[in-house]
Amino acid sequence: MSETFRPARPDEIDDVARLEAHSFPAPDRGHEWWEDFLLNGPHGGIEALWAAEERGRLVGACQLLWMRQWIGGVSMPVMGLGSVAIAPTHRKRGLATRLLIAGFEHARERGDVGSVLYPFRASFYEGLGYGLAGEAHQYQVPPSLLPDDKQERMRVRMVDGEDDEAAMRAIYREAAQRLQTGQLDRTERNWRQSWKRDDLAAVLYWGESGEAEGYAIVRYRADLPIDRRFIELEERVWLSLPAQRGIYAWLSSLGDQWREVVYRAHPEEGFGDRLSEPRLPLLSAPSWGLWFPSATLLRGPMFRVLDVPAALALRQLAGNCDMTLVLEVQDEQIPENRGPWRVHLDGRRMEVEPYTGGHVDATMRLPVDTLSRIFIGAIAPWQAVAGGLATIDRPAVIQRLDQALAVPKPWMFDRF
Repeated sequence: MSETFRPARPDEIDDVARLEAHSFPAPDRGHEWWEDFLLNGPHGGIEALWAAEERGRLVGACQLLWMRQWIGGVSMPVMGLGSVAIAPTHRKRGLATRLLIAGFEHARERGDVGSVLYPFRASFYEGLGYGLAGEAHQYQVPPSLLPDDKQERMRVRMVDGEDDEAAMRAIYREAAQRLQTGQLDRTERNWRQSWKRDDLAAVLYWGESGEAEGYAIVRYRADLPIDRRFIELEERVWLSLPAQRGIYAWLSSLGDQWREVVYRAHPEEGFGDRLSEPRLPLLSAPSWGLWFPSATLLRGPMFRVLDVPAALALRQLAGNCDMTLVLEVQDEQIPENRGPWRVHLDGRRMEVEPYTGGHVDATMRLPVDTLSRIFIGAIAPWQAVAGGLATIDRPAVIQRLDQALAVPKPWMFDRF
């Protein structure tokens, strides 16, 4: 084929914007919107654009965003894949697959060990080695159902000024590094453009020591008819239990203005246990006999390991472990990932090299999408083996492997 895959040139912004507008038509996202987004978006500009050319014509494009993602306490270089667009005349030809495989190689060359995205169709990206790597439980309840705590609520105040914004960033960074997995290592550009909109507001919780210990960003859905308006939680981060209680209490106090709050909870948060009535509004979802619907499961982010040995070498372990595995990876798009690899778990890190023989504790075989999910903490090794997603010849080592790779389930606020 006469296709060329390469970085886009600055003089092609007009053509790329036209292509994106064809692929993602929306009343508020025309040609000019796309031009501005591709040049000045919160996660990257012209340096991130990747193009497919055929006989001198632009027929495909996407963003290979330069990002870092916190995984197991380490900020890792990853490629954020976004805005994948194929010309309407070139659909169903395998062009998107070839465009992205070329993008994988480009990202590996610049040092990215993984890739993260939000899929237009999960099955398509699973075929390219991505695995689902993020869940949220969405609750839709009257604010009054959230627990109130007047003492902690009094410590919550609106974000106002640069000092408050700096406090938000510090809270986010500490939580992303120490308490969570999967959040982006945000840049100044990310912060500057991520939440300063007229329909968003932010609050901070200030602890007894005078230090900020948590924040929340909410969106006012005043764009809806008055009888359907609600307030939705965009982000919430806390470093202490009092901050958690304070943010819950602040949300509970908004019932006079907002009939409902839409709250997206981390799966391990136990948010439903905090509600006085954890039931979705009547008829919003089917029940199951005497079982009632409580929350909607949201799935979004997907993750892929691009460079197996480099990624494993960066991944911290949860505790001291001494074990050696042979890892055989099925990867159709990146043959260099297949191995087999000798992976020695030593203390908090992994040492990775090609396997040439010798004693090992076990041999594990799995496709790269499953490895990617285990790597970021979306599933544990035992779940992969029990679900038929991976095999291991000595199951007795699974419990030790689970303990070594344990991290909180991945959680990501940024969308691109």
